[in-house]
Amino acid sequence: MGERLKILQVASHHLIGAGGSVQMARLARGLKKRGHEVWCVFNFKGNEAVPGLGTFESLIQEKITIDSFRMQRLPKYLHYLRFRRFVQEHAFDVIHTHRFRALQFVLRSTAGIEVPVLIGSKKNSFSLDREMIRTYSSPKVDRIIVNARVIKDILVNEARVKEEKVAIVYNGVDMERFHPGVSGNGIRREYGLDRDVPVVGMIANFTRKKAHHIFFEAAAGVLKKRPEVKFLLVGQGDYEKYQLLVKERGVSDSFIFTGFREDIPEIIGSLNVSVISSRKGEGLTGSVVESMAMAKPVISTDVAGNAEVVIDKETGLLVPAGDVRMLEEAMLFFITHPEKAGEMGRKGYDFIKDKVSNEVRTARIEEIYYQVLHEKRLI
Repeated sequence: MGERLKILQVASHHLIGAGGSVQMARLARGLKKRGHEVWCVFNFKGNEAVPGLGTFESLIQEKITIDSFRMQRLPKYLHYLRFRRFVQEHAFDVIHTHRFRALQFVLRSTAGIEVPVLIGSKKNSFSLDREMIRTYSSPKVDRIIVNARVIKDILVNEARVKEEKVAIVYNGVDMERFHPGVSGNGIRREYGLDRDVPVVGMIANFTRKKAHHIFFEAAAGVLKKRPEVKFLLVGQGDYEKYQLLVKERGVSDSFIFTGFREDIPEIIGSLNVSVISSRKGEGLTGSVVESMAMAKPVISTDVAGNAEVVIDKETGLLVPAGDVRMLEEAMLFFITHPEKAGEMGRKGYDFIKDKVSNEVRTARIEEIYYQVLHEKRLI
């Protein structure tokens, strides 16, 4: 470990709810433990992101300073000016942005002034538009951290970013929260699920890229052969149409819609199989690596970073994106072969512990900070 750094983490999220905001919070805690001074900036949206309330409280308790700025698509000049003065006043060694919008906001706000080290990130595999290409290819950006090889290829091929400027660092898992010892018995009691009932779960907000319709079609096929299986759907969004769908098919009793839950480790602990059915746009799905950290059998479609951690028939089962039949067969395989499922779950746990823990991720990102500082002869 080198000298103590003053690090600003910037997210265009307005709360800590999922994806990049969760990863930023975990990184902030990890960097704080390693002795750095850490600040976190979020996107102020109405009254929803008032620092010190709700999900920000744990960061504040750990002596991480929180602030907020308006980062909507076209913020007023005064918002840029306020952030610019904030950066000049506090003299950060490193500014690390999470999401494209946050990087764009920082670049616009700091135009014409020097930022010692600026780190960007891209955590999805969607192609780039012109605005994104201009932002990611800015000479002011020192490194871009991605969580999958396919995302690095997008930046190199579409934005012409030099390969050495793009670093692959997998999302971190908090293995103090997500580990094989977490019990899911309370969740099973809450939903009236006996210990012997096979439960297949998908933890994902109801957005298009998660392709829930593929999951439901595969689940319908499973129920024809194993009618005792229950399906747990965890996440917020427009899931009423799926509730109507299973009602029309007469299988409502087989599906449980939980909505948003904070007790995700216990949710995963209640599952026999954890599934993600995404078709495009993913980076590295949080529920995949969190389930693997708990030694749960995982099924994922072969998208982006998921295909790099779910090694087919070794650390889990990988199926082609959009292939209902293959997803159905994978679910049935794990349900009917618990020994094989357990073996893959244990190998998945070993993989995560060695390569995807939050400690590994934090150390790798810290190393990147120091590399850039040395390259620019700032330390």
